[in-house]
Amino acid sequence: MRYSRIVSLAPSNTETVFALGMGDRLVGVTDYCNYPPEAKLIEKVGGFSTPDVEKILSLSPDLVLAMDFHESMGITEELVGKGIHCCLLSSEFIFKAPQNIIEIGKVLSCLEKALNIAEEIEQKMKNILDTAVLASNRTRVCYLCDIACTAWRSCHMSKLMEMLGGVNVVRDIAENAAEDAIIKEIIAQNPQLVLYSKGYDKSEELLLAVMGRPEFKRTDAYRKGNIYGLKAELICRPGPRAAEGLEALARLIHPEVFGG
Repeated sequence: MRYSRIVSLAPSNTETVFALGMGDRLVGVTDYCNYPPEAKLIEKVGGFSTPDVEKILSLSPDLVLAMDFHESMGITEELVGKGIHCCLLSSEFIFKAPQNIIEIGKVLSCLEKALNIAEEIEQKMKNILDTAVLASNRTRVCYLCDIACTAWRSCHMSKLMEMLGGVNVVRDIAENAAEDAIIKEIIAQNPQLVLYSKGYDKSEELLLAVMGRPEFKRTDAYRKGNIYGLKAELICRPGPRAAEGLEALARLIHPEVFGG
């Protein structure tokens, strides 16, 4: 079947449809679908995790590209009940990007192009990981998500940092710890690199809270100016830019081997 009215419920899915050359078939995307720029002009159907089902139905889609968690929320069941075909993609990790691209390629009958894109991304990510192991040291990294959340041991960002030869300095902090305790532990661990979500207000608020402590000026990250904003969308979306995001993170953690 040739689908001509597609609604995407995730930025990674939107990016994939455009990468496959079928952006003109999208009739609805989420509020967070901001890439490529053309995606901003498409009708919005709500948030990534809070899509408006009535709005989706009003667009008369013949295909909805959803994420696995939309199924547990009952959203895809409701859409299927209305006769709309839904394709579920993985939200688990950016390393699922090739798999997601192939799945969308199958549904949109452009599998060969999808396979080529997926293979290129997979090879690039493998090369990045292979280069990361050449680093002679492990960098102490702190990633600030927002005022109540850093990169906990269980989150994807923590796993990425460890895979790229970094040490997540907040890996042992309890996820329900108070803000003051979190900040004290970050400083005590003397991070060599501090990252925050660029353009995300809550992440920048936490950065200011950490930097506002006089003790922070004694950390290696502060003394060497190793405090950088990172576009979270690049490392959180399992889509066509996954390798780009992985490389951006790798260059910050180990510039000596990546030429950052």
